[in-house]
Amino acid sequence: MPSQSHPIDYRRASKPFELIHVDLKSFPVPSYHKYQHEILLYDDYSSYTWSISLRTKDNALQSTRQWFSYVETQYGAKVIKWKSDSGGELKSHAFTNMLKDKGIEIIPSAPHIHQQNGRAERIIRTLMDKSEAMRHDACIPQSWWEFSFEHAAHLHNRTPTRRLEWRTPYELLNGTKPDISHLRVFGCGAYVFLPPEVRKNKLSPKSELMIYLGVGAGNHNHKFMRLPNNVIFTAAQALFDESLFPKCSHEKKRQGQQSVPEPVEPVDQATTPSLLPDDGDEPCRPPSKPSTKGKGKARDVAPAPALAVPPVPPQPRAQHREDIPEVQHPMPPQPPPVDRPGTEEP
Repeated sequence: MPSQSHPIDYRRASKPFELIHVDLKSFPVPSYHKYQHEILLYDDYSSYTWSISLRTKDNALQSTRQWFSYVETQYGAKVIKWKSDSGGELKSHAFTNMLKDKGIEIIPSAPHIHQQNGRAERIIRTLMDKSEAMRHDACIPQSWWEFSFEHAAHLHNRTPTRRLEWRTPYELLNGTKPDISHLRVFGCGAYVFLPPEVRKNKLSPKSELMIYLGVGAGNHNHKFMRLPNNVIFTAAQALFDESLFPKCSHEKKRQGQQSVPEPVEPVDQATTPSLLPDDGDEPCRPPSKPSTKGKGKARDVAPAPALAVPPVPPQPRAQHREDIPEVQHPMPPQPPPVDRPGTEEP
């Protein structure tokens, strides 16, 4: 029996935190802070997404409890429905008892049927596509995936969505439009101001080139990677160069910038033969152009000598009739008459 298509559920929650879609994503490479898993929590009403980093799956219960406390404190709301797949880390006995103690309705999906938890699966794929595109574009190593994934979730919550009538999930959840003036190109270079306490001495430079890794904790703080020791550095003042990527082997310019084309040498139509073939003849080939070293004016090439053509003999001038002398031909001699017998006259 072939697998059948699943019906689309167009129903949506009527208020924030009424329905939360949950799924867990594992990564093959440990991150910078030794994380290897991410829990995604997706609000069905506003499409707002939270990501929780885990070192082991055993930390899922404690991290989820902290998230519930954050929602109750910051938004004064409680989760009503919890929808997740049949993963062991989210279906353990302790985890299920924690949800029941809070009075949350659990909506499990059938084993190996990812379509029943499609919204959580979709948001994971969306964030993975964004984070990997940013990471590869900036030539950042695989172990830094936690920074690109976190930044992708931050951008998703501040991106207008057609389903929300081109409003952002942040606006629908908080009631105000987000401030995006602090956003920069992920992985770009930045000259970060160093406070006097960080410098070695008074002769040390006041700024260093670092890698931008997203928004830091606090108001308008930025997170940087300090080279060459790869140490996290948080600062509020920096001069960004969004066309420079320090981790790449060469300076990488944005696609919008185009190189200036080289000047094209003019073609002399008088000395250049036609490229169109004559009737019944083979197409003419242009003469080979000598190579020029470097940039500059082309060498003056002397035109090929013309082929030698023999002169045409002059034609005789037409003469009038009166100018032509009359030629008299001599008459041939006539033989003497011969007398025949019986032909005499009477």
